[in-house]
Amino acid sequence: MFKEVTIQVPGKLFIAGEYGVTRPNGKALVAAIETPFFVSVKERSGLSKFHTNVGLEDFEFDVNHFEVPNHSWNFATQALKNCIELIQSEKNDQFSELKHPLPQLLISIESDLGFGENKKGYGSSASVVVGVTQAVNQFLDGKIREDLQFEAAAKAHREVQKSGSMGDVASITTHGVIFYQAPDEHFKNWKIETQEWKKNNWSTYIVRTGKSVKTAEKLTLSLPESFFEKSDQLVEKIAALKLKNCPPNRRFSVFKQLILENQQLLITHLPQGYVTEKLAFALTLINEKSNLVGKISGAGFGENMIVFAKNEKEINEIKEKLEQNDIILEKIRILDEER
Repeated sequence: MFKEVTIQVPGKLFIAGEYGVTRPNGKALVAAIETPFFVSVKERSGLSKFHTNVGLEDFEFDVNHFEVPNHSWNFATQALKNCIELIQSEKNDQFSELKHPLPQLLISIESDLGFGENKKGYGSSASVVVGVTQAVNQFLDGKIREDLQFEAAAKAHREVQKSGSMGDVASITTHGVIFYQAPDEHFKNWKIETQEWKKNNWSTYIVRTGKSVKTAEKLTLSLPESFFEKSDQLVEKIAALKLKNCPPNRRFSVFKQLILENQQLLITHLPQGYVTEKLAFALTLINEKSNLVGKISGAGFGENMIVFAKNEKEINEIKEKLEQNDIILEKIRILDEER
């Protein structure tokens, strides 16, 4: 008898390198943020079923004989397929006692990350593939290692979306703030390194402009090799900003300088629409404060900014001015690597 499993899955925000990481071996820093996103799995009589609260119709299928559909359940279904195949593969031959037929499953996804034109830009599709992979692995007692969970979820995301860096999948799988190096064309040589971020003791916020963007369409822009080289250099410098390497009284100012260099690199090389009117207003308002730094997180053209605060003295003032321009500022929590 299998026991019901429910897990909470984070979202993500890019700190730096979101465009640089779109080509093989590119580098980025990504934060996993706490979100109200839950995946549950339990045994079901009859056919298996995916269910969610975001407006999609339920999808029924036979877990022992199914194909990935060409509709909105394809991310979840591909992740399920990859997870089952991995559990039953030679890499996990110690779990070969998991025999056919598998129990039919009810997989429920409860999300507050939005859907379609109302997405919040926290990486909802990545949360789906990671959440399904992790929850099904736990339910079937697959004991898949975390690195293999990342590969199963990341490949599912790439197989469906046909593009993307998979940095969001890496962050959501690992938690905390990670340094991420994208795989090469053979899905080798990828890296995920957890950063000692919580010791900085900085508060984290998100600015939401209310404009949703299809990230995949924006990541196909043609950029020069010099852009990628500079982006990687900045990510490496930020990642190297360890507590022992920089005096506490200078750490935030150095971090802010590097983040703003990364932001300016993006502004210089991306089309004019990358910085919307609302994003421009928020960037200026926040970055004129010495104890705050904000950067557009993700593809831009709307979406979100991630903001770090050395202290919170000026947050209420900033929040009020942003709200006057229909922009939301809210505190978020980076989900610690300890789970």
